[in-house]
Amino acid sequence: MTVTDTLAFFLMPFAACVAFVLIHAYFGVQVLRRNVIFADLALAQLSALGATVAFALGYAPTSPAGFGYAFLFTVIGAALLALTRRLDAFVSKEALVGILYVVAAAITVLVIDRSPQGAEHVKKMLSGNILTVSPAELAKFAALYAAIGIFHWFARGPLISLAGERDPASRGLLTVLIWDFVFFVSFGLVVASSVTTAGVLLVFSFLIVPAVIGSIFASTIGPILAIAWLVGIATSAVGLAASFWLDLSTGATLVATFALALVLAGLAKASLFVPHEQRRTRRAAIQIGAALLLAITLGSSLWLIVNPHADQPLLAAFEHVTGLGPARFLNAHNRAIYESAARDTARFERQIEALNASERTARYEGAPLPDEEVRRVGSYQQTFNEMAQGERFVQQVLRGKARERERWLIGAPAGLLALAGLVLLGVNWWRGYCSNSCTARSA
Repeated sequence: MTVTDTLAFFLMPFAACVAFVLIHAYFGVQVLRRNVIFADLALAQLSALGATVAFALGYAPTSPAGFGYAFLFTVIGAALLALTRRLDAFVSKEALVGILYVVAAAITVLVIDRSPQGAEHVKKMLSGNILTVSPAELAKFAALYAAIGIFHWFARGPLISLAGERDPASRGLLTVLIWDFVFFVSFGLVVASSVTTAGVLLVFSFLIVPAVIGSIFASTIGPILAIAWLVGIATSAVGLAASFWLDLSTGATLVATFALALVLAGLAKASLFVPHEQRRTRRAAIQIGAALLLAITLGSSLWLIVNPHADQPLLAAFEHVTGLGPARFLNAHNRAIYESAARDTARFERQIEALNASERTARYEGAPLPDEEVRRVGSYQQTFNEMAQGERFVQQVLRGKARERERWLIGAPAGLLALAGLVLLGVNWWRGYCSNSCTARSA
């Protein structure tokens, strides 16, 4: 696939991510101000429960009926969440939101247990499939989110002020409940429309992670939103690219990328935006982190040298990132066998995925396959799985031979460098300790 084809393929998913980030990050800021962080997760699970009920009744989750069921259950959740402010004096709002999520998840399991192909539906609800978004669906998202955004702009006064108030009783209980219900219904409408495409986990990431990153670096709503939007869009682009180049599930990769962005933001805040008196603590933390990394590298190198045929997680990650795979350390004959087994494994996996895709297409978009056809597809899948396992065994044997050489060409140098780094850190720590001791005695 050329670069142009790749960009064209990811244009719709990226545009959908942009739309999701713009609306969800705004609601994320509001959720953080209201201190109901897991409200999105609860509403997303209620939306998934509605879609599951529709699926159990024979409707496709993406059909108008599927959306109607999802929105109905979300409205019920919005009403319950609006009441949490009234109950805040007796029990924590987060506890009530957590209970709502757990109950919705449990009922989803009970409903899906009676539905055919339930496991596949649950997987789809959790991770979604943002790669399949169509221009028509994107246009619907854009129109819906624009309408909700315009409404919130005109109603921004009471919505924003109530979000930050801890005791809004002076406004009147009925007024507060109405505005909270309006907020959660519009919030639920966004969640119900996006969860069938993006999945529960990714919707939660779109909502919370950019808003939290914005809150790390700013305190007012305008700068927080600007940072959240920029970070969310950039992270979405990185996640889509990573899912393509590493051949990983798009939804799960995007969630992991958002988590990485949050970690990097926290490290940047701790490293660059700290008072002068805290810099010594920061340097100590960096040294401890470096020592742990060097210790892990040293341990992995020693493990490779002692037992090259065992699992080597750190070396496997290094090989995957750098492209210096086991084939580089085999002779020409074994390298040809290894590469042939890798090609055959990939071919069998593509055939398995093609069978899975045709079965999913028949289930969600056409008539279900006859029992005889289902058994035939299952037989083909089992055959291809066994053939792929055989090729993986060949790769495993040859990988062990390659790592007998890797332990001296990669493991030994990496171990020596890690040991040297630990010694230097130890010497630096000892000098600092002696300097502080001398200073204390002089004082």
